[in-house]
Amino acid sequence: MTREEYVKYMIKENGYTLKDYAKLIGMPYSSLLSMLAGNLDGTSLENVIKICGGLGINLANLQKRDGIEPDENWALTDHEKDILRNYRTKVHMQTAVNKLLDVDLDDD
Repeated sequence: MTREEYVKYMIKENGYTLKDYAKLIGMPYSSLLSMLAGNLDGTSLENVIKICGGLGINLANLQKRDGIEPDENWALTDHEKDILRNYRTKVHMQTAVNKLLDVDLDDD
C-alpha cells in the first residue's frame, strides 16, 4: 500500500469522503485529490501536516506506511468513529476530555 492509498484508507476509516475531509482540514478538494492521485513526497510540508493532523497520525507514521498493508487492528468501530468526530467538532470540550482521559498533549 502506498502512502497515498494509506491516507485514502484512513480518511474512509474515519468516516469521511475525500471532499468532506478536505473541507475539515481547510484544504481545497482539488488539491487533496491531486496529492492523493500523485505523490505525497512532492507535497508541501504544511499540507502533509494538515492531512496527518486531521487523521491523528504523525509524519513518521506516514513515512513508514509505504508498502505496508493495513490489518484488522487499524479499523475503528463505529462508536470510536463517532467519538473522534465529536471530539474534533466540539473544540470547546477538548480540554475537558483530555483531562478526563489523562491525555498529556505536551509530549507530541
